[in-house]
Amino acid sequence: MELREPENREDGDPEEDTATALQRLVELTATRVTPVRNLRVPYRLIRELGSGSYGRVLLARPRQGGPAVALKLLRRDSVLRTTFLREFCVGRCVSSHPGLLQTLAGPLQTPRHFAFAQEYAPYGDLSGMLKERGLPELLVKRVMAQLAGALDFLHGRGLVHADVKPDNVLVFDPVCSRVALGDLGLTRPEGSPTPAPPGPLPSAPPELCLLLPPDSLPLRPAMDSWGLGVLLFCTATACFPWDVALAPDPEFEAFAGWMTTRPQPPQPPPPWDQFAPPALALLQGLLDLDPDTRSPPLVVLDFLGDDWGLEGNREGPGGLGSTSSEDAEEEEERGASLEEWTDEEEENDKDDKRMGTDGGAP
Repeated sequence: MELREPENREDGDPEEDTATALQRLVELTATRVTPVRNLRVPYRLIRELGSGSYGRVLLARPRQGGPAVALKLLRRDSVLRTTFLREFCVGRCVSSHPGLLQTLAGPLQTPRHFAFAQEYAPYGDLSGMLKERGLPELLVKRVMAQLAGALDFLHGRGLVHADVKPDNVLVFDPVCSRVALGDLGLTRPEGSPTPAPPGPLPSAPPELCLLLPPDSLPLRPAMDSWGLGVLLFCTATACFPWDVALAPDPEFEAFAGWMTTRPQPPQPPPPWDQFAPPALALLQGLLDLDPDTRSPPLVVLDFLGDDWGLEGNREGPGGLGSTSSEDAEEEEERGASLEEWTDEEEENDKDDKRMGTDGGAP
């Protein structure tokens, strides 16, 4: 099903908007979730790729053959079934774009988890490449061009990602020839009510940071533009520009003061003065304080031929260890396997965390 595309329904109803089409797709998919006793039935579980409050992501290989996949597990006691189905359906609908992580068919549920498979990115996420310094300018431009295209694709289908940050950009090779935006857990149709972030979030735009519960804002593509601007800064400098886009954060206040002063001072405050004028103009558009005049993501393409002033980022990506680049076969040969992992063991892990015997998921 193509979101936001005209569709002549058999009963003669008018065209569906994105929210209606997505809801109908969720209802259809709900009947096609396959129950399994344990994930070890359809998959060989190899190792954990990541974990958090949502659950886990495991490297796995289908027992019927085929390449390794990233298996996302969502705990049924903490995630609504409709939330799981919406993330899966959105992923399937946008998987045709190379800048978006491909979601594979076949949603599953075990006694304790919902699960679905996605393509495996062997070099992990972008934050792993940004340990000490920003990426070389060529790589920064590659990342930005691909993400701009991915966001434009989403926005053209009436969707807003709403969580653009380095942790959610997956890397397929050490020179960023392909990166893909993942984690569609917060992706919603444009106009969906969006609450304030649960805590300080450096990638959130100021209009969201200003919200106080229970207020909300309609989700807009401009929120993704802001996230893309923050991500450009992160990719170039290996740090966030501020802790939160809100006063009294001193870094944000300095940036906002420069942006709103008229006439604008020719020299931006540090650390913005490290960017060449074209990159600075791009950042000003993506990080416009007014969402109504903020640049769309594809504006990135207008600046790719310019010098961005990142000559100091001469070294190649330094955050890539050999572990992150090894493929599934090498992991299996070394015996790094979760073959004995079960839902019951996951429940024991949770019990350990409650009792303070484990540091907890990051």
